[in-house]
Amino acid sequence: MLIRWLATLIIAALLLLDLFIPSTSLGRRGTEQDTRREASQSVVRLGEPLPDLALLDLEGRPLDLDALRGHRVLLTFERSVDW
Repeated sequence: MLIRWLATLIIAALLLLDLFIPSTSLGRRGTEQDTRREASQSVVRLGEPLPDLALLDLEGRPLDLDALRGHRVLLTFERSVDW
């Protein structure tokens, strides 16, 4: 019986977090439409020059984009987890 109440309490707490987090700075990421509009403005097409980016290599050192000129580069960006 105690396990049921504990499980119910945990589920209720998770539901409250689900309602609370979007109103905090952690959860404010904009609407899907805002994200799509922002992303469509920053699209780079194949063959176009790469815009200036601030990148770090695996050791944490700044990566100079001039060292990549003349080489094929594939950049992959991942979105962070949404609540």
